[in-house]
Amino acid sequence: MEIIDVFLSRPNWVADHVEKHFHEFYPLLEQQGFRPRTIGKDVVPLSTPFDHVVKVMQQCQCTIVLGLPQIRVETGRVKGKEIEESFSLPTEWNQIEAAMSIMLNKPTLMMVHKGVAARGLFDRGAANVFVHEFHTLGRKWVKDFEPKLAALRHAVLHN
Repeated sequence: MEIIDVFLSRPNWVADHVEKHFHEFYPLLEQQGFRPRTIGKDVVPLSTPFDHVVKVMQQCQCTIVLGLPQIRVETGRVKGKEIEESFSLPTEWNQIEAAMSIMLNKPTLMMVHKGVAARGLFDRGAANVFVHEFHTLGRKWVKDFEPKLAALRHAVLHN
């Protein structure tokens, strides 16, 4: 099986229950023929984070963006209106890395966690990628990735 280098955009800090499941997610990636590359996890940056992301992403054949909750917004205003219900946002690096991947014409699998506000590139229709929703409660989310990884692999090998 041909190994595909995949840029994995994910936060370096995640809740304990999510980190626990990453121990199953990474082997699934490897079983499906992907070698994940993540700045700050398995790739040590040697230049500014932005420059290093560009360099590593150019070496990869595709990208997976995991929009996990990082920021909790409970009060304030959005577009001049008071926030009525709290919401979560992903890390800003998800947005930066997704934009780079799309601009480099990499096959890009966009995943947004249930409850994370669909803003920026996670907003359906904002870019020419489909945004899938997932939830990290329980182990099922890792298994649910299998068909998405198969589609990503097909896109890489047949483009």
